[in-house]
Amino acid sequence: MAVSFPSVAFFEALQREMRAARERFARLGFFDTTFGIRVHPDGGGAPAEFVLAFEVFDCVRVSAGLAGVATDFVLEGPLAAWREMLDNIHALGAADTAHSLNTLTHFGEGLQLRYDDPDGHDKMYRFAESIQEYFDLSANVDFEYRDGSRPPARQAAPLRRMGT
Repeated sequence: MAVSFPSVAFFEALQREMRAARERFARLGFFDTTFGIRVHPDGGGAPAEFVLAFEVFDCVRVSAGLAGVATDFVLEGPLAAWREMLDNIHALGAADTAHSLNTLTHFGEGLQLRYDDPDGHDKMYRFAESIQEYFDLSANVDFEYRDGSRPPARQAAPLRRMGT
């Protein structure tokens, strides 16, 4: 059964995929950060907010809401930007350079990186490859958007990025 994006169930599905791909993450090194996700719905309204916490090579926490939670940074953007990235990942097996978190947050045009402390900014870019790999796992997840639409079908050969 498909999970919905954005939702706790979606991020829990990525958490399960990450645990199954532990060796993939171990090659990237330790990954210790707690960050938020904020998805602004099309047409306005309250954003969907989530907390993801990572320790060593595991996603140890997935929860809804950011209130009262200390995060290193928050990745924030409109549903359309998240959808474009996730559709690209689903079609190619991994984000291409134009749809990587690094590119999407660099100029703040697609997604924005919010942080209160420069260490938060540093953690996003220090762990960028691991964070991208986490989102790239969505290529293996059966999901749909809240409007009932689904990401595009996978293209023939999966993409493998060199760096982020």
